[in-house]
Amino acid sequence: MTRAILISVIAGILAGYFFLPDWFIDLSGNVLIAGLCVLLFFVGMDIGREGTVVENFKKAGWRILIFPFVIIFGTLIGSLAGALILPSLGIRDALAIGSGFGWYTLAPVMLSKYSTYVSALSFMHNVMRELFGILLIPIVAKKIGYIETVALPGAAAMDVCLPIVEKATRGDIAVYSFLSGVVLSIAVPVLVGFIAGV
Repeated sequence: MTRAILISVIAGILAGYFFLPDWFIDLSGNVLIAGLCVLLFFVGMDIGREGTVVENFKKAGWRILIFPFVIIFGTLIGSLAGALILPSLGIRDALAIGSGFGWYTLAPVMLSKYSTYVSALSFMHNVMRELFGILLIPIVAKKIGYIETVALPGAAAMDVCLPIVEKATRGDIAVYSFLSGVVLSIAVPVLVGFIAGV
């Protein structure tokens, strides 16, 4: 699956650069949203067909909320470590960048009011988090464990990376992934706004 994703991205880059007219590029945003909705519909249908969604929520109970908060805590600790290693980044800047949790369309826009430099780093960080999530989810699922795959893509665990998590793991992990992505998506504007003061 990872190979198919990489081939699709490379083919899209080449098509966009060499072949596609401007009007199609303008239309692509709407096509992307529609395609993502269809993709998520089929993932939801697959999870629903297993018939264990309600059981999985009941079995996990409130503990299902532990995972996104551990991911938030771990990301912020990693951001803090990054600030200590990279002298050009202050602690506040690093925490603001990490608080994007992979949501590369929201966090950089919010941070542009704070600093264009931090906004650009946030964009790169969040794109890379999602991209590495796409590439590493199948490997982590196979070599380390299923639940660990949920943390890799951050907020994208509920949309773009959800089908990859579901395919590489099981339906109950996809439920954790979706809920984790929702909590992280809610946390992005709250934490970025609080840390950067925007």
